[in-house]
Amino acid sequence: MKLLPFLMTVLCTAAVAQTISNDDLNRLQFQHERHPNYVKSTRASQLPERFRGMTYSKPFIKTWLLPYLNWEQKDRAYFKRNYGQSQLDFKPSMIVMHYTVIPSAEDTYSALTRKQVGVHFMIGPDGTVYRLLPENRRCSGAYGVDHVALSIEMVARTEADLLSRTKQVFSSFCLVRSLMEEHNLTLGQVVGHYEVSEGKKKVPQYTDLHDTIFPDRYPPSEARLDPGPTYMAWLRTYLKENPPQDDR
Repeated sequence: MKLLPFLMTVLCTAAVAQTISNDDLNRLQFQHERHPNYVKSTRASQLPERFRGMTYSKPFIKTWLLPYLNWEQKDRAYFKRNYGQSQLDFKPSMIVMHYTVIPSAEDTYSALTRKQVGVHFMIGPDGTVYRLLPENRRCSGAYGVDHVALSIEMVARTEADLLSRTKQVFSSFCLVRSLMEEHNLTLGQVVGHYEVSEGKKKVPQYTDLHDTIFPDRYPPSEARLDPGPTYMAWLRTYLKENPPQDDR
């Protein structure tokens, strides 16, 4: 079963009292993103000038750890089944960007805890950065690459919602730049979740030892759109213009 970003625990209403499987969550996000009323971003992919006038600073990170130590047995089995490795410590060689679909940091944290799905960082709508896992601990937030990747969730319903928040978007730029510097990563090692879902043709590190039908990509019913091509174009342009090497 693919443990993709939890993301549609939609929204912590009365349905929370029911048992919701990961398949349910996958289906809900898939349906949400393909609903006729789903709002896709229509913004130009060119980085807006307002970001060029903002000054980079290493982000202040608030610690808000998930209860991941309680998940150790489950996580070891997950990584052994899907990647052939049961160890949970690692050295990151990739960053994967996501948006949550869930509209608040508090509800996102609750959904992650309830489903026992980990991500390393969450960026709230106001730009606050939260550390949810240690950077040397594997997470289950980006199936196919979570044995090698740091996962960053941005609290937003859609790409258009995300791109409307200048502070949040710029905070994500600063966090990614800082992590690239810290872990000696290149721009090519920063990808969007939708690119991971395309599998090996887009992300060669993609690995899936469990799925014998779609071993090289997500099944079509589990394809992803987050965080969106416009956001990734903005992020990549910013990082090209403001490379982490400048901090050395």
